[in-house]
Amino acid sequence: MRHATRLLATLVLLASFALLASCRSQDPGVANTNGEASGSNSERLGSSIRVPSGTVIGVTLETRLSSETSGVGAPWTGVVRSAHLVDGHAVIPAGSPVAGTVTQSVPAEKGSRAVLDLRLTEITVNGHTYHVHANTDAVVAGSPRARNLGAIAGSAAAGALVGHSVAGDRHGTLIGGLVGGLGATAVVAHSKGWQVVLKPGTALTFTTTEMVALRH
Repeated sequence: MRHATRLLATLVLLASFALLASCRSQDPGVANTNGEASGSNSERLGSSIRVPSGTVIGVTLETRLSSETSGVGAPWTGVVRSAHLVDGHAVIPAGSPVAGTVTQSVPAEKGSRAVLDLRLTEITVNGHTYHVHANTDAVVAGSPRARNLGAIAGSAAAGALVGHSVAGDRHGTLIGGLVGGLGATAVVAHSKGWQVVLKPGTALTFTTTEMVALRH
């Protein structure tokens, strides 16, 4: 009789341990919590695309900016000019909205050249806006880059020379030479100087200085 009682007690004890172990394996606070955290981290890494520092982003400007009227901090907007591809996928589609600010604005004065510099600060991809740090070279009045961008507006002799150069008439080669280098400096010295004016539609190129993680 005693032997049967001990056997029954042993069986009950073993059943209790088995039941306890089963409950612990189904406890969401133990095994499932760890599993969900691991899966969540994996999804976050797998669902984002990292755009590395040094990435070049072409932008078409939508805002008119001038070294004469656009001060430091002035906002501007634009759109991405061409898609940025990663493994054949357009992670930054063409036409994605961008925004930024003016970081340097030096109006023209007699004997000096105007300067306008911009920074790209935001980009919107598929409805999500991301903070971006991207710079471009400053546009200096009278420089070849400013002429290529059509980003010069002046007065008196300087304005006339630049206007003809950008228009590309039959005297363009001669005038272009006068506008560049020492010729440009000489003209500026005898006039108020040229303002840097960036019109809507101007194509600019920015380079990121930090990595950006985009949702995929």
